[in-house]
Amino acid sequence: MTITLAQLEQEVARRTGPFFQAAQDSQTPTTSTTISAYMPTLKTSSLLGGPENLFLLRRGVLSDGTPVASATFSTDDRIRMVQTFDSSAGRIVVDRNWSYPMQPRELADFTHLQPQQELHQSVLAGLRRCYLPDLVAGVVTSGYGDMDLTSTYPWITAPSQVQRVQYGWMRPWGEAPFEATLQQGHVMLRGAWGPYAPTSVWVTALRPVASWVNGADSTTGPTGDNDVLAVDLDYAAAAGHIEAWHLFPSRMFAAAAGSQQATQQMAAQEFTRQSQIWGPKPDRRIGFSEVVGPVSTVVL
Repeated sequence: MTITLAQLEQEVARRTGPFFQAAQDSQTPTTSTTISAYMPTLKTSSLLGGPENLFLLRRGVLSDGTPVASATFSTDDRIRMVQTFDSSAGRIVVDRNWSYPMQPRELADFTHLQPQQELHQSVLAGLRRCYLPDLVAGVVTSGYGDMDLTSTYPWITAPSQVQRVQYGWMRPWGEAPFEATLQQGHVMLRGAWGPYAPTSVWVTALRPVASWVNGADSTTGPTGDNDVLAVDLDYAAAAGHIEAWHLFPSRMFAAAAGSQQATQQMAAQEFTRQSQIWGPKPDRRIGFSEVVGPVSTVVL
C-alpha cells in the first residue's frame, strides 16, 4: 500500500477545488518566449467557465508518464497562474513567461490551491495526522534500564505513541509491563526491566507517515513528486482535505460556494470515516503492571 507524493497532491487537489489535467498539443509549436500553451482536450464551444484564475502546475512528465528531457524543463517554470483562456482554440495564456515552453504532450495539472504554498502545505499537515504502527527494538540507554526512545527513534515524540512492549529474542512473543513518560522532551520507557531485558525488548509505536519516505527514515518528509509513502491514498487525502480547511478557510469557502465542493463538515466526516478504517485502533489487550513469575520461596 504505497503512493507517491504527486498522487497524493492530485487527490487532495480534486477535493479542494476545481482540478483537471491537460497535455500540450503534440503538433502546435511554441517558442521559448511564449506564455501560451495549446491543449486540444480543452477546446470547446461552451460558454461555461474554463481554467481562468487556476494555477497551472508542470511536473515535468508527458501524458504517458515519461519524464520530460531535463534540458527542456526548469523548476522555475513549475508554477504559473492562468490569465486568459481561448476555448475555441484550447489556448492557455499564463501570467508570465516560461524559460522553457511546454513540450509536445507535456502534462499539466490545473488546481484551485496554490501548488507550493497551499496545496503542498495542506498535504504535509495532513500527513502529520496519519500514523502507521511500527515494530522497533528497544535500546537501554541508562543504568536503571530506562529506554530513551526519542534518542533512538526521533519520530517518537509523545508517550501516547507507544502502544505495546514485548519480550522476545528473535521476535516478540510475550507482553512486558511498561510506562511511557516524557522527560526533558524525550519519551522514556520504564518498567520493562526483567529477566529478558535489556537485550530483547520490542516496542510497537505509532509512526508518523511522513517519517518513512522511500522505504527509509526521513526527517524532512516527502519533498519530490516521486517520493513514496506507505499510506492509503484516501486516508491521507482526507487528512489533507480537512487541513486545507484549517489552514486556508477563505480559499476553501470560495471553492465550496454553490455546493460545488465538499463543505468543512463533509470533509471532517470523511476524515473521521477514513481514520476508523486506517487509523490507530484502541488497544484491547490485557497486560500486567509488574513482572509476573513463579514463586521460588514460600514464607511461613
